[in-house]
Amino acid sequence: MLALACGSGGEVEADESRASASEGLVYVKIVDGQPDLWRVRIADGQTRPLLSTPDRNESWPYWSRTSQRLVFQVEPEAGGSDLVSWSPELGEIPLTRTPGRVERWPVWSPDGQRLVYAFRGGRPAAGLGIVEMAQVERRILARTGPKDFYLRPDFSPDGDRLVSQRRTDEGIGSRLWLLERNEIPTPLLEESDAFDMKPHFDRSGTRVIFTRRPSRTGAGEIVVTGVDGQDLRILYEDPAADDHSARPSPTRDEIAFISDRGGRPQLYIGRLDGTELRQIVLEGRSAFAPRWSPDGDRLVVSTTMTPGSPPSRHDSTGLAQIELVVIDREGRRLVETPGLMPDWMHSWP
Repeated sequence: MLALACGSGGEVEADESRASASEGLVYVKIVDGQPDLWRVRIADGQTRPLLSTPDRNESWPYWSRTSQRLVFQVEPEAGGSDLVSWSPELGEIPLTRTPGRVERWPVWSPDGQRLVYAFRGGRPAAGLGIVEMAQVERRILARTGPKDFYLRPDFSPDGDRLVSQRRTDEGIGSRLWLLERNEIPTPLLEESDAFDMKPHFDRSGTRVIFTRRPSRTGAGEIVVTGVDGQDLRILYEDPAADDHSARPSPTRDEIAFISDRGGRPQLYIGRLDGTELRQIVLEGRSAFAPRWSPDGDRLVVSTTMTPGSPPSRHDSTGLAQIELVVIDREGRRLVETPGLMPDWMHSWP
């Protein structure tokens, strides 16, 4: 089933792709109330637009280091959300044109040749789709109903597995599902009343780290389990804290996650064996959505000056107040810039 085997654009210097993807970011910046794609160079904090497109909204850029391509979401006037690929050499290539359907959370395979995404709307009503980039060929990996849909797929490091959140019970519950090569999707864990979300493989591909909540809105905890659903453990358990958004390091056996155990939501780093927890203090800010750099030596964190949850994606005024903070593993601030939805991408010379 997985054989997981799974135009236009801005100007880019011809040799900049030689740079490390850990040296820059691509992100969304709200310009005159509209989201556009921008870039920042970590070395000196300089920013520049990647694409200037006032006629459309762009969001959630994801960069593939191996194929040197970007994918992002656009919202056409006809409604829904389509996926577009961009590269310095080829410019833009539309990957999906499906009015009334929403395609979200695209994720690159490790070899950069396949792109998996979640969709809702149309026929089938929901599921996971895949684009074979060599032929720009689309097909369906998994089908579900309108109230039983996938979110946030993630590839294993070898590209042989996917793990994805799947909403159930008319969108109220949530479980994690595995998709393995040439197999039908199967639940990762035994059924429970918990709300499981935001799964990611660790760097070995043998464990999955995710957020578990007792209900959709309850406090969260960070959970790790084997890909066989065994040896489930809670990491850094604190019944009074809301822990969530864990990201495994690509180069070390550690995670970054968000917790309010110190009051305001802050960034924490700890080992996957549950030891050496430490807080990265971002004075006066609430943190969310950490992302490791490919070399594992830096993190980008989205921040707001107000406590609590980040603004909704429909609140353009609130979104314009979000700032990206790039830090090293010791918490030293390297760059701060207004923006959101970042991914790591090489910088320009």
